[in-house]
Amino acid sequence: MNLFFAPSRKLAAHRLAHGGPRIYDPRERVLLAGADALLRGVSLLSGLGPGRDLPDVRTVESVLALRLDRLGDLITTLPALELLRKALPEARLELAVGSWNEPVARRLPFIDRVRVVDAPWSAWGEKASFGDARAALGQDRFDLALDFQGDVRALLLIALSGAKLRAGYGDTGGDYLLTHRARWDEKRSWYDQNVDLVRALFPEIAPSGPIHPYNFVTDEDRREAALLLDAWKRPLVGLHPSAGRSLKEWEPEKFAALADRLSEFVTVVLTGGESDRSLVERIFEKTSTRPSMLLGLSLPAFAAVIERLDAFVTGDTGPMHLSHAVGTPNVAIFGPSDPVRYGPDEALGLRRVVRRSVYCSPCNMIRRPPNECTRAFTPECISTVTVEQVLQALRETLKAT
Repeated sequence: MNLFFAPSRKLAAHRLAHGGPRIYDPRERVLLAGADALLRGVSLLSGLGPGRDLPDVRTVESVLALRLDRLGDLITTLPALELLRKALPEARLELAVGSWNEPVARRLPFIDRVRVVDAPWSAWGEKASFGDARAALGQDRFDLALDFQGDVRALLLIALSGAKLRAGYGDTGGDYLLTHRARWDEKRSWYDQNVDLVRALFPEIAPSGPIHPYNFVTDEDRREAALLLDAWKRPLVGLHPSAGRSLKEWEPEKFAALADRLSEFVTVVLTGGESDRSLVERIFEKTSTRPSMLLGLSLPAFAAVIERLDAFVTGDTGPMHLSHAVGTPNVAIFGPSDPVRYGPDEALGLRRVVRRSVYCSPCNMIRRPPNECTRAFTPECISTVTVEQVLQALRETLKAT
């Protein structure tokens, strides 16, 4: 972390009160603007920009959708992809995802083909290069390409795919590569935003009710989860302490205290991926009740386990969205990120958000947090959330279900 470029909490509070650009460091904005101007010139000289004679979007026969980032990002896109299938029932719809999301993508019945594309700017694609990502897309030509991330490098990928029609977000650069543009709204859920990107192409297509992601869990996945869980006494409550970034994680001591308090009236299960093992085992060692642990499951089996839980406690992370997809009530501990922007749709009644009001929160400064928050083990906006708060939210959740 380069603290010289990191903003302050004062700046975070100002952005929260008055709004501000997504790229909030002014020097980074200058660099990005310069790179974008260069790319604009290259696109004009090379013909990468969209042509003039564009086909009718309702006549397209092949579609490429890019969702190259994290698990939660893919899940927030599933309602939009279903809507896209509804708009183009006869078209060949292909989805490009990172290898970590391949098991989910291959279980989506509205997708005809999955392409595995590890991009260097994505969550776990650091070992890949832009050339690798371009090669993974292959040489097929598409009539329509969509990018749901809004990264100028992903927009360049869809331009290089040769698609005549291109839809995406161009707020941080690359909008000249698109034929259909959607705009970011920092006050709206990503579920809504991704649906709006599809509606930029097909305004007449709209969801029929609250936006809910597709539940991709299969019967085979459920049988695997049943073997793991059905011998345990209900109610079953899962605790998932990892949030992908330490900035968004509640303290291990509090998760341990919560597990001990919960064990008085429910069966507690600590969950995590293989990379979370040390964190989960550290929490386990701090407990006196020694709850069960489930670590390193495949993504589909993990989703099926969440589906069988009576409640699931997470931070702002991909498993929070998994809980939403499989219909399990979720208690989500939020700190620097905005639950309206990054959380599931409240209209479905599947989540309770636990957070504390701090003057600078939610700042949404996750990628480059304020100086003071990089020096603290846990930022104030999440460290002030108490065990009693989360426990009360869980009691209310279990009572409601």
